[in-house]
Amino acid sequence: MKGAIKILIVIFALLLSACVRRPLVDPKDAALLNVRFVTDGIHNVTCDIYNPNVEVPAITSEMLRILIYDASGYPILSQGFASTKSVVDGYELFTEPLSLSMGEYKLLSYNFDLDAIRIYDESSYNTIKATTTEVPKYYYDRFGSRADDIGAIYYAPEHFMVARAPKLSVQEHNDVKHINLEARTVVDTYYVQIRITGAQNMAQNAACQAVLTGVSAYNCFGPDIRSEDEQASIYFEMRRNTDPNTPVGKNEDVLCAVFNTFGKIQDANSKLYITLSILTRDGKTHQKVVDMTPIFESEDARQRHWLLIDEVWDIPAPVVSGGGGFAPDVDEWEDIEETIPIGPRP
Repeated sequence: MKGAIKILIVIFALLLSACVRRPLVDPKDAALLNVRFVTDGIHNVTCDIYNPNVEVPAITSEMLRILIYDASGYPILSQGFASTKSVVDGYELFTEPLSLSMGEYKLLSYNFDLDAIRIYDESSYNTIKATTTEVPKYYYDRFGSRADDIGAIYYAPEHFMVARAPKLSVQEHNDVKHINLEARTVVDTYYVQIRITGAQNMAQNAACQAVLTGVSAYNCFGPDIRSEDEQASIYFEMRRNTDPNTPVGKNEDVLCAVFNTFGKIQDANSKLYITLSILTRDGKTHQKVVDMTPIFESEDARQRHWLLIDEVWDIPAPVVSGGGGFAPDVDEWEDIEETIPIGPRP
């Protein structure tokens, strides 16, 4: 009996040993994906900064999505996520182990933790596209009757970082295969400004609402093709600031912003207009519409993505009505901060 027990113990130990030594992934299928975020040369973010007083968008991520397609681009064979991040030589580097048998593939990876961007038609490498969501309906009210001419308004996109391997060949190997890719943005960043007078007449802390029409609606980011036939209008906000490049003695007040877009439509009859809407201290809304086509064709716009509107917008003073019991004077709006105690009366 004791001998039988010893034999069973030995067999159990051998089984445990076999479980420990069995590899989880066949070495011939082991791969390691390395994706480096490359942010060099992005106008108005990492180079060609026109106005250092304006905050630029940070380009970072905590998670990437990974899509592996058949060599033809259809269908999706597998997908996953990469969240292991380090910083190497100043660049964010994501790493994720993969299991890839011998064969030919296409691979896409992109930053997954974004608010405005949505992904559609992902079943094919050649059709997958990134676009943004439409703004809520109450945003349209800020532009009054002009909203009918603007059409559908969408949020401006965040920087969408894409890494591609359109021809990924996996041959027989005994060591871990390293797949090293660079992720770059498919989004353009522009700086826009217009000079103003009467800046003190704006409602305190109020932003200028802006809509730019005639830009690309999406990017098919597998082949990296921007929409040429479908135009979009994007919403962003401009803030009161000063232009550090203003000649001495000139008024330096401006409304300006750094904003993103999927790009200007090339060689197309896009209607590039910007509609600006502000609130003055008497609660009234004032608008200005500017034809942006000649500005986009300027050297500053083509080479540095600076949209410098060569006009001055005079912000009108608040309107004060006459006196009397039925027509009282209306003072300018003021922002009052007061602490209201909550609790039982003393």
